[in-house]
Amino acid sequence: MSKAAKPQVVRAVGYVRVSTEQQSTEGVSMDAQRIKLAAHCTAQDIQLLEIIADEGVSAKSLDRPGLQRALKMLCNGQADALVVVKLDRLTRSVKDLGFLCENYFSDRRPWSLLSVTDSIDTRSASGKLILNVLTSVAQWEREAISDRTREAMQHLKSQGVVLGAAPYGWKHTEELDAGGRRKLVENPAEQAGIKRVCELYEQDLYIWQICEMLDAEKVPIRGTAWHRRTVYRILHRAGFIDAEDRPRKSEPSRKQKDAKRPKMIVRDKESAAQRALVLREDGRSLRWIADRLVKEGFLPPRGDVWHAASILDLLRSCGRKSAA
Repeated sequence: MSKAAKPQVVRAVGYVRVSTEQQSTEGVSMDAQRIKLAAHCTAQDIQLLEIIADEGVSAKSLDRPGLQRALKMLCNGQADALVVVKLDRLTRSVKDLGFLCENYFSDRRPWSLLSVTDSIDTRSASGKLILNVLTSVAQWEREAISDRTREAMQHLKSQGVVLGAAPYGWKHTEELDAGGRRKLVENPAEQAGIKRVCELYEQDLYIWQICEMLDAEKVPIRGTAWHRRTVYRILHRAGFIDAEDRPRKSEPSRKQKDAKRPKMIVRDKESAAQRALVLREDGRSLRWIADRLVKEGFLPPRGDVWHAASILDLLRSCGRKSAA
């Protein structure tokens, strides 16, 4: 025997697995697998040390007690090879199979993988070739399914089919259209939200300002708070902005926009009261108005911070007690 050849397997650990959905009549029962492993090892003059089982366990993950114990026997030098009846008993995942081949059954490792039904024996060049081909075919099949799914979704979008959740302002019904798709109907509460978004945009407000106003007014939103992208989508569907005007990751943040604005320092109580009145009429809270006045440079006669109580006094000084 040449030095380049891998030593003949003397000791092997068998691995069997069956999921809860499979029946013994399908030919993959525990007993059937054990019989096939024993017969194969006898025919190949392989010493079968032990057969380890994972019963009622899915092959979606490699984190299985039986499989981990079998792999540990390889790492500890207790066995030279892992024997299975079929590769799907080992794993159904292309990614996991690639991991096992790279870390346990490659040329860099002294261990071998034998699959009875698939005629795989990585001790030989032909066995390695078959394993690589099966892995490549499985990978190709997964990518082909992904491509077909993507093409189907693009076709449905071109036909005007709404994929996923209904857009803001609409909701799905159980009624189906002629194409077998669920119909969309208006959501009255969200339609009112769309109208409010458009109204605020026409007031020449920043998008982030619109979000703050919508949150303050408790306009219904699917989530905890309004986001700029949601506002952009609504404005785009309403025809106010083009698709290329949607926000980018590099768009300045709210703080950066505030920092770029000219800061005027005004300590005139009447001017502050007029500005507070405008904000109050927009539905802002007293606390929010207090913070906004400071950011815009409207400072109190004494100190640098407004309080909710002082804002209330400002509004009353304008003769708008009802605004409180």
